[in-house]
Amino acid sequence: MIIRRLEAIPFAIPLRTPLRTARGPIVARRGLVVVLHADGAIGLGEAAPHPAAPDAALAAVRTALAEAAGWLVGAHTSRLDALLAQAARLPVAAACGLDVALHDLVARASGRAVWELLGGRVRAAVTASAPPGAGCDPGYACAKVKVGPDADAAVACVAAARAALPHVALRADANGCWDVATAVRVARRLQPFGLEWLEQPVAPADITGMACVRRRGGVAVAADEVVTGPEAVRALAAADAADAVVLKLVQVGGLARARATAQAAAAAGLDVAVTTAIDTGIGTAAALHLATALPGPLRACGVATAGLLAGDVVTPAIPAGPTMRPPQGPGLGVALDAAALARWRVP
Repeated sequence: MIIRRLEAIPFAIPLRTPLRTARGPIVARRGLVVVLHADGAIGLGEAAPHPAAPDAALAAVRTALAEAAGWLVGAHTSRLDALLAQAARLPVAAACGLDVALHDLVARASGRAVWELLGGRVRAAVTASAPPGAGCDPGYACAKVKVGPDADAAVACVAAARAALPHVALRADANGCWDVATAVRVARRLQPFGLEWLEQPVAPADITGMACVRRRGGVAVAADEVVTGPEAVRALAAADAADAVVLKLVQVGGLARARATAQAAAAAGLDVAVTTAIDTGIGTAAALHLATALPGPLRACGVATAGLLAGDVVTPAIPAGPTMRPPQGPGLGVALDAAALARWRVP
C-alpha cells in the first residue's frame, strides 16, 4: 500500500474550565491532526506540543510535517519499521503524530486493532485515574492533584484532597516547579497524607536533585517531563531517582518509542502509568491501545482527560471513566468527524 498524501490540519479546542498547573493555566489545546492518505485507507495521528509551549513550537511541528511529506509520500507501508525510525528523528510532537498515523494506517488496512501491532492484548480494560481539576467522581480509585510553586498552598491543596477523598490513592503533580530544598521540605510535609507518589518535583534536567528528593523526602517519586524515551528511563534508574515513570506519547515521540520506554522501565523495576496530554480522541485512543498492550503491571493511567476539552475531532466519543477500553474496530477505532474538525480548525 502506497502513501499518497500527508495532511496536517491545525486545531484549537478550548478547555471547559481552565486547568491550573505549575506552569500557568491551560485554557486551550492546540495541535495538528495528521492524516495519511493511502490506497483505500487513511491513518490518523495527533501532533500537539505541550499545552504550555509557545506558538513557535507548533509552527516548528507544522514545518517538520511538511518536510516529512517529501520522504513519506510514495513510500510503501510494508516498510513500517523504517518509516517509524525515520519519523523518530523529527521534533517529538511531529514524530508522535506520524508514528500514531502510521500505526493506524497499517492496522486499519489489515483489519487489525492498533494493540495487535503492539504485541497483542495484555489486559481487557485499563484502570484510569480521575482527570485533574475535575474532583473525583465515584468509582475512581486514584486521583491527581496539581500543585504549584507556593509550598504552603501545595500542602493545603493535598490536605483538602485527602480530607475529601480518604480512600482514594492520591498523586501530587508539581510539574517541576520547586528547587531541591523546597521539594524535600514539601515532600516531608506531605508524608502524613499517604501519597501514592509526588510527580516531577524538580526540573526535568535535574535527575540528581530528583534522586535527592526521593532519598530525603520520605515519599515515592514519579518522573514525568523527564521521561523522553528509554535513554532517559535508564538514566533515572542509574541515579535511583524515581519509583515510577509517567509515559506520554507526545513526550517520547509515539507508540514505538513509548513501548520501548515502558520496557526500559520494567527492566529497571520502575512502575509505569500511561497518560495523555489533554489529547483529542486520537491521542486518547492511541494511549488506550498502548496501555492495553503493555506487558507487566500497570498503575492507574491518566487517560480520562478528553472530557476536559469543549469538543473533539473524532467519532465515536471515547467514554471516560474508572475503567476504559480502546475503541473497537480496525486501527485506532475512531474516525474523523468532519463537522467537528471544521469547527475547531484554525489557520
